[in-house]
Amino acid sequence: MGRSIVLWAYLLAAQRADTASRPSRSARPKGPLIWIHSGNGASLASLGQLALRLVREHRKLNLLVTAEGAAPTLQGFPKGTSADFLPPDRLPDVRRFLDHWSPDVAVIAGADLPPALIVQTHDRGVPLLLVDASVAPKISWGQRFRRGMTGSLLARFSRLLARDPSSARGLGLRGAPVGRIEVAGRIEETSEPLSCNEAEREVLAELLNARPVWFAAACPEAEEEAVIGAHAHVLRLAHRMLLIVSPANPARGPALVERLSREGWVATLRSADEEPDPGVHAYVADTEGEMGLWYRLAPLTFMGGTLLPGGSGRNPFEPAALGSAIVHGPHLAPYPDAYGRLAEARATRCAATPEALTSTIAELMSPDRAALLAHNAWAVTSGGAEVTERVAQAILETLAARRTPAQEAA
Repeated sequence: MGRSIVLWAYLLAAQRADTASRPSRSARPKGPLIWIHSGNGASLASLGQLALRLVREHRKLNLLVTAEGAAPTLQGFPKGTSADFLPPDRLPDVRRFLDHWSPDVAVIAGADLPPALIVQTHDRGVPLLLVDASVAPKISWGQRFRRGMTGSLLARFSRLLARDPSSARGLGLRGAPVGRIEVAGRIEETSEPLSCNEAEREVLAELLNARPVWFAAACPEAEEEAVIGAHAHVLRLAHRMLLIVSPANPARGPALVERLSREGWVATLRSADEEPDPGVHAYVADTEGEMGLWYRLAPLTFMGGTLLPGGSGRNPFEPAALGSAIVHGPHLAPYPDAYGRLAEARATRCAATPEALTSTIAELMSPDRAALLAHNAWAVTSGGAEVTERVAQAILETLAARRTPAQEAA
C-alpha cells in the first residue's frame, strides 16, 4: 500500500490519549467475534438483519456492534450481541478498545474511515471489510488533497463492497485497489419470512375454500370501528368475504367477539379453538406467534396501528415477504423507512382516513390489483435479502480464511 505524509502526520498527532475516556466494557465473549461498526449512512436496523443472517449461518459466532457517540441499541440484533461506542480516534484509546475486544474480523458499514482505528486494526492482522459503501463518483479539491491518505486507508481493506456502480467508481477515484471493489448492493432492512404450522395452514385453506379474505394485523381498539365499517361495506359487494382480525392486545379477543356479535356479526375466536366456518363473517385471531399463518392465508393485509395517531404497528416487510398486499394509514412509526421503500416500489396503498380505508379495501378486492401490490412488495424484500446474503457470505468467507498465528507458524 502507498505511503501518505498526511496519514503519517495524522497518526503522529493521534498519539495523545483522551484521558477522560475510560469506559467500562462488558467481558469479551469466548470464541470468534465479528465487530460491525455502524458508520455514517448505515442503517442500524439493516445491520440487524445482517447480524441475524450471520448468526444463523455460524451458531458459535459472537458479534460486537459499535456506533459513534454512544453504544447503539440492539433491537433487532441476535441475543447476546455486545454493544460499545467507537473510541476516540487516538492511538491509546484505539489500542485499549482492540486489546479488550480482540475481533477476528472488522466490518465498517457506511462511509466512515477513522484512520487510527483502521491502521491499528490492520497492523494487528485483523481483516477489514468496508460494506454498504455509498461514495460520490466525483471528488472535491479537498478530497484530492487527501487522496493519498484515503487510498492508503482503503488499501488496508481486504474487500470493499459498494452499494452501486457509481459508488464503486468513487472508491476507485479515491485510490482504492480496483481488484478489491465489488458492487454488492445496498444493505436494507427486510424481514425474515415468519413461520407457521404448515399442517394448520392447509386445514384452514381447505376450510376457507377459496373465500376472499382480508386481514387486519395488530389492530388497536381505536381502529376497530374503521375496520368493521370497511368490512360491512365489502360484504355488500362480496357476501363471502372473511375478515381475519388480530387485536393489538390479544387479551381483547373475547371482548371484540362480543362486540361483533352484539352488532349482528357471526364471529368466532381463535383462542377458543373455534374456526372460520362458511357462515362466519369475522375471525378474531387472538393467539400469539401465528402472524405468519394469517399473512399466508390473506391476499390483503391492513397494517393496524397506522390509521390513527398513537398506534404502534408491525413491520410491513412481514406481509410483504409472504405475498400479502399491504394497506396502511398515514402514521408510519416505527417503520417510516420500510414504508418509504415499499411506497417507492408501488408496493402499498395508503388510506389516509377511515373512509379511505373502506374504499381502498373495496378496490383491492380485485385479485389482479392486490396481486400487483403483493408482487412489488415481494420484489423489494427478496432483493434486500439477496444483498444481505451476499454481504454475509463475504464476511463469513473472510472469517474462514483468516489464519491463526499457530497456523502461520506451522
